[in-house]
Amino acid sequence: MQAFELYFNPRLAGRRAKKRDDIFLTSFIYEPANIYEKRLGNLYVAGELTQAMPQNAHFLTNLSLAIKKEYYASGLKKSCEASLQEALKKGNEFLNQESKNGNVGWLGNLDFSVISFKDPVLNFAKVGGIKIFLARGNELIDLSQNLDAGLPHPDPLRIFGSMAEGKISSQDKIIVLNKRILATLGKKQKFLGELAKTSNEKELRQVLKIYQELLTNVSGVCLVLMTAIEDRAKQTVTLQKELPSFSLSLPHFKIPKINIPRIIKPSLPSLPKLPKVNFRDVRKKIFLVLGLVLVLLAFHYIFQGERVQEFKSAQVELTKARSKAMLAESLLILKEDDQAKALFEETLDILSPLTKRGSPLRDDALFLQNSIKQYLK
Repeated sequence: MQAFELYFNPRLAGRRAKKRDDIFLTSFIYEPANIYEKRLGNLYVAGELTQAMPQNAHFLTNLSLAIKKEYYASGLKKSCEASLQEALKKGNEFLNQESKNGNVGWLGNLDFSVISFKDPVLNFAKVGGIKIFLARGNELIDLSQNLDAGLPHPDPLRIFGSMAEGKISSQDKIIVLNKRILATLGKKQKFLGELAKTSNEKELRQVLKIYQELLTNVSGVCLVLMTAIEDRAKQTVTLQKELPSFSLSLPHFKIPKINIPRIIKPSLPSLPKLPKVNFRDVRKKIFLVLGLVLVLLAFHYIFQGERVQEFKSAQVELTKARSKAMLAESLLILKEDDQAKALFEETLDILSPLTKRGSPLRDDALFLQNSIKQYLK
């Protein structure tokens, strides 16, 4: 899935485009880093905090990281839906702890969305006035309309109250945007419709160029997710009103003349006579040193050859262990738990010698070993 993060004037809000330092925006995109995370798919977050105090500058980032960490913590044991439910619980715990610490400024001012995607299933939840739209063909569907938007004074333990699930098709798009963008461009303008028709970065920039004048007077964040055959890296586009040009001139300084004193070269004292050198003895010492260096180099290359061979052998064994772990994971999906467990135990036997001290791939072997042991508990 191709993802675009759009930021519109984070320091501007309102019709008069006055500077606002009390609005924080965030978007968070995480793509799986290993086979265990890939089972849970991608995670996308977008949100804003209004009327925020300066000490809450990292509030949205910390909330995003808490949800992401919990979502991928389950590994092989839970489905995407169950993992997102646990992640939202962790988000509620984070918000509850913030309230206990006296930080209640986010209450009623938090607009936040979380989306997990494992082809073709989409799980999502949201808080506040942020919107999640599905663009399919000529249709634009508000996916977030049935989700609980929260009470004026919500209980911190239940700020994330509900979530939804659905399947998406090829060429579908998911558009997440905050309420100020929607109020400015959503109803009176055709911004959403034209945004839904885009299929690549070039077309997206063309739409932004058309609405540039209006977008320079609104603050917000927008996340555009496009399902496509060729998956590209995430893109970030920031639209910011241009600042007026300025010039800088420096004052001229007059440098006074400086009289440099004349330097008289002192006479050098005569050097003492050097003793005669016996070049035959020097030649013998040079040959001895060269011989010692050659011997040391020979030992070094022999040792290096053994280490290279040891590394290649360890690499072959680790690749074999990873293949068995992936096959066991496939059996888990097919609900063949006994066969999967047997394969995991075989994998542990392969990994056992690789986890000993001095093994060249010990860290990688330990990581895979710990992941399998968590499942076998």
